[in-house]
Amino acid sequence: MRPLAESDRLVLRLPENSDVAAIVRFYKGNREHLQPWSPTFSERIFRTEYWFDQVISRRAEFDAGLGARAFIFRKEAPAVVIGNLSLNQIHRGPAQHCVLGYSLAEDAQGRGYMVEAVRSAVRFAFGDLRLHRVMAGYMPRNLRSAAVLRRAGFAVEGYARDYILINGRWEDHILTAITNPDWNT
Repeated sequence: MRPLAESDRLVLRLPENSDVAAIVRFYKGNREHLQPWSPTFSERIFRTEYWFDQVISRRAEFDAGLGARAFIFRKEAPAVVIGNLSLNQIHRGPAQHCVLGYSLAEDAQGRGYMVEAVRSAVRFAFGDLRLHRVMAGYMPRNLRSAAVLRRAGFAVEGYARDYILINGRWEDHILTAITNPDWNT
């Protein structure tokens, strides 16, 4: 399957059945690292059956033009999941936008992978998906996420109180976006 996006070091692509074991390892191995920044994990996220179903549903969602929920792989280790990145809530018509979400394995932090992945995803959103705007939010205390979005060219646009239920608690978010200067009808 053709990747959604590539960069010098990374490949972003939809999951395949052959990735299921690696995806489960990613979530099990990073549970404590990811949970403070994520909606409360259901136990099903740690089960292979769930991910075999997700392979099908994520492909259908992508084919319908509703979203692109991908995983991040290093080119030098293409069978190891180091993160996930999604372009969700794709809106067409006069909006032409989506919402970006992402997470990265604890042992992959500090190497610039997420900035690289976000930049690649934005190119995909503006190019292949022909979107005008990509939006992303981060919790004010998540300084790493703030830095990723800033380095990827996102601008702060606002502040939303009690915005998303994260780890069982309504969390404020700083709202950011990047727009496609070359967008045309």
